[in-house]
Amino acid sequence: MERIVLRPPEGIATAEGLKPGGWWHDAEDGKRIVCDLCPRACALAPGQRGFCFVRQNLGGRLMLTTYGRSTGFCIDPIEKKPLNHFYPGTPVLSFGTAGCNLGCKFCQNWSISKSRQVESLSEAALPEAIAEAARRHGCGSVAFTYNDPIIWAEYAIDTARACRAAGIKTVAVTSGYMTPEARQPFYEVIDAANVDLKAFSERFYRKLTGGRLDPVCDTLRWLVRDAGVWTEITTLIIPRENDSDDELKRMSEWIVEELGPNVPVHFSAFHPDFRMLDRPPTPPETLLRARELARRAGINYVYTGNIADPATQSTYCHACQGLLIERSGYRIGHYAMCGDRCGHCQAEIPGRFSTRPGTWGSRRQPVRIASFARPRAERRSPQHQPANQPIPNEGGGPPSPDTGHRTRFQGESAVALPGAASTAHGDRHPEKPELDRQQERRVFEAAGRRVAAAVSNLPGESTTEALAAVAAQPLLGAFVSLKRSGQLRSCCGFIGQSVPLGEAIDQAAFRAAKEDPRFPPISPTELPHLEMEVWLLWGLKPVEAKGGERAGAVTIGRHGLQIAMGNRRGLLLPGVATEHKMDAVAFLEAVCRKAGLPGDAWKKDDATLMTFEGYAIEGRLADVNQAGETPVPAGGPDADQVAELADFARQNLLALCQGAVPSYYLPGGFDGNIHGLVVTVKLPQTHEAIHCSRVHVRPAIPLQSTLLDLLKTAASALQSRRIPLEVLKTLSVGLTVLWDPAMQGTLAEPALEDIQPRRRAVLAIDQGKWSLVYHAKQAPRDSLQNAAAAGHFLNPQQVAVFSLETVSTEAQVSVSNVPQPQKGPDLRAPAVAGRFYPGSAGEIRATLDGFLDETAEKRPWAAAMVPHAGWVYSGRLAARVLNRVAIPDRVIVFSPKHNRLGADWAVAPHRAWSLPSGQVKSDPELAGKLADVVTGMELDAASHEPEHAIEVQLPILARLAPGARVVGVAMHGGQLDAIQRAAAQMAALLAEMPRRPLLVISTDMNHYADDQTTRRLDRLALDAIESLDPAGLFETVSRNRITMCGVVPAVFVLETLQRLGALDRVEIVGYATSADASGDASRVVGYAGALFG
Repeated sequence: MERIVLRPPEGIATAEGLKPGGWWHDAEDGKRIVCDLCPRACALAPGQRGFCFVRQNLGGRLMLTTYGRSTGFCIDPIEKKPLNHFYPGTPVLSFGTAGCNLGCKFCQNWSISKSRQVESLSEAALPEAIAEAARRHGCGSVAFTYNDPIIWAEYAIDTARACRAAGIKTVAVTSGYMTPEARQPFYEVIDAANVDLKAFSERFYRKLTGGRLDPVCDTLRWLVRDAGVWTEITTLIIPRENDSDDELKRMSEWIVEELGPNVPVHFSAFHPDFRMLDRPPTPPETLLRARELARRAGINYVYTGNIADPATQSTYCHACQGLLIERSGYRIGHYAMCGDRCGHCQAEIPGRFSTRPGTWGSRRQPVRIASFARPRAERRSPQHQPANQPIPNEGGGPPSPDTGHRTRFQGESAVALPGAASTAHGDRHPEKPELDRQQERRVFEAAGRRVAAAVSNLPGESTTEALAAVAAQPLLGAFVSLKRSGQLRSCCGFIGQSVPLGEAIDQAAFRAAKEDPRFPPISPTELPHLEMEVWLLWGLKPVEAKGGERAGAVTIGRHGLQIAMGNRRGLLLPGVATEHKMDAVAFLEAVCRKAGLPGDAWKKDDATLMTFEGYAIEGRLADVNQAGETPVPAGGPDADQVAELADFARQNLLALCQGAVPSYYLPGGFDGNIHGLVVTVKLPQTHEAIHCSRVHVRPAIPLQSTLLDLLKTAASALQSRRIPLEVLKTLSVGLTVLWDPAMQGTLAEPALEDIQPRRRAVLAIDQGKWSLVYHAKQAPRDSLQNAAAAGHFLNPQQVAVFSLETVSTEAQVSVSNVPQPQKGPDLRAPAVAGRFYPGSAGEIRATLDGFLDETAEKRPWAAAMVPHAGWVYSGRLAARVLNRVAIPDRVIVFSPKHNRLGADWAVAPHRAWSLPSGQVKSDPELAGKLADVVTGMELDAASHEPEHAIEVQLPILARLAPGARVVGVAMHGGQLDAIQRAAAQMAALLAEMPRRPLLVISTDMNHYADDQTTRRLDRLALDAIESLDPAGLFETVSRNRITMCGVVPAVFVLETLQRLGALDRVEIVGYATSADASGDASRVVGYAGALFG
């Protein structure tokens, strides 16, 4: 008799996380069972797992294998889910598990959703413990998120029931990819849902998610019409995939027609991740356009996400358009709701609202579920919970845009400790801890032993017991900073709460060892080489002064800084200012940049600025942990396991090449989170090998899931070559598995003395670009040189070097993700016509008629500098500059590269540029010479495909010099010495030409500060330009953090002219900011035009 199981059967989960699952039936063949939870309908043989990985056929029954196994426990603002109409401002306890039932190539949580290493990924957390954690932390709701909760429905349902019993609501963050049979049992205990409507085309779902659109639409209809579950929708807008006006209109119209106008819709910005690293981030303008299209279609509540735009993240009444809920990031400002009604016109507002909004703000507070088992935590009473918790600080500030030059400050990653009494604004302020030299040494030793134990995955001794009476001293904050050869390796801690010193050191040391989000966890191999600083902090005080007077409240050498503004935050320890010889203003600007804020944000009234004091106990970690205690890194497979996986990979690859269904998982084979995987495919008939690889130093990647992805890539490569089946059957597959990344300095100053080449590979990485070499019989320094050569790195000082524990079937492997130059089409298509400049020939002609003074005198100049924003902002200035030049028959335009595609210094290989008004010819011969002669330059079309900075100049050049040929060069990154060497080569090339081309620098000036600050910073840059000192310009822009996007092209051209003896004079033709066109002086871009000769 066929078995059909609907709801989950009764049964207690085992300690291993197994629980009988619901929603399955016997397959017709009598040998398999079919999962009915989602539309995939996976047919599972005994022992086989479904696509989601977490549901498995065990003993002829469907079992959930991750019951009570959770990850990522953290308290977030409810708006982060995002839910804007569900108890605004309140905190929500978020968590997820492993696995997912979709295969999104753009997944932002792929390290969790694709993980196969449940044990190491997860914490044990039963439903009652989760509900209690939420209650104890004052959370109004619990969110099932990070991966889709439908695949662990049994666990989610039990947790929702436990939460409901405790008076806590539950939220499902889901793709909506589920069957009708599962909807009612799942959502009858859920209070709210955010459904990820990923796009509105079957093509998108099929190509990028491996799913279908229709089931998602069905789920949305049922949720809104029948379920009574509060529902909001999120769509991630991905450039060139789901951002067309047509698709956005159709989706918005469907929402209004099928769901009604009052379902809130969130459009969020895509950032390159997982398997879509070749797409640029979503421009803010695209989100604003999507929002406007949705509003025109009749949707009343449309929001933007992942961009800083309070106006489009706030809530307005659909009836009177009055401002109801003001949001800056995730912070609630003005609140004009009266219950669930508009405070202006009394219209009913859809959603779930309390009498007053929550006050959680933008904080993100990690939660250790295991800590609730500790008696000390149990004894805390509600009145000891913080009434005003500090703002946590996580991660480092961004690099200077486009310069490729970074000054690395000592970084910090801070977090609030749950349950500790905040004193940031209270009556009790812990003073400087009174410790003698011996006690300080004991603190240092206890922190060092805690770091070593955490790195080795050992419990270690109690820090509180090790410190005895000292452990009870109250402390306002603590950080542990780890460095290698002076380079920051990790720095974590907290500030703002009164915590016993022992507990503070324990938390800071553990997090520095394992949890700094900017770096991989510390490797055991690094312990003998690390220096450590233990910072003890006190005296956190708000700066009461306003504006520029705040600098007077900062004493260098005494104070550290913390700043918060909107959802941005940053913290720098007192040692940063002394180490980098900063004055107070430079220190304040640095903490702003750390927070991702403009350098002058510290002057703003809405920026919360605080000072604190502290001192560091310093020493070598090796002095604490004796020689011989460093364990061998664990966590990877042995040689036999890798050989078994390689054989499994070969069978799967042959299946894929023949169109058969591959085996998703090797039962009993090694699986776990790793940091690199290389598949090497060899055919006996050729000496060529196909390498498919993936490397991530943080976060880790799941081995078997990643292996299947790489095999699919390899199969596509083999199929494209149309290799006969008989030949394919002779192929061999090699496998290289890498884990345990250890930092080994930089490419400029590597520290390779401890690397054993038989055991460890060498990796060089700069931002998203990496190159890896494993050679069992080659010296590490030689391997690093080979990796550097393959990576084409321009800035050795900012290229991080790692080693990774390696087991391989191959004696040597060399792989890189550096893109190969693309020839591209002969005719480069316009990328920004109709957006940055007019989209038709007639409009271009009319606009230029207004820009150009036909009576202007034209003279020969060696070079020109012009801005490249949209013509409405800077087109008139660019035209005025070029109109002053007697343009020769060759022009080379040097611009910054505003995208991640292709080579860093890319010469356009096209024969011509297409425009709405016709074509502009290039000079392929000159382009080829540039790539041959100038080190670092490559012929590459990929970089130029979306680039606007050259294209916006072409209609102007075509109008002024119709016969001129234009070569384009897009440049990203480069230290001064590399730029100068390249400029010398460029000058030698131009010196041989009978008639030199016009060199055009396409650059904007400072970006996104207010108008006054922008003009001040741009004046510094223009003074450097007028001094005719290219190196001085580079140093000025770098030192003052001026976000002049084209500083590298500018310095390169000026250095070239200087070597040619052609840099004797400069004329600044004009200057403006975007405020001159828009009227908005709060966030502007500067534009300058200049001529050089």
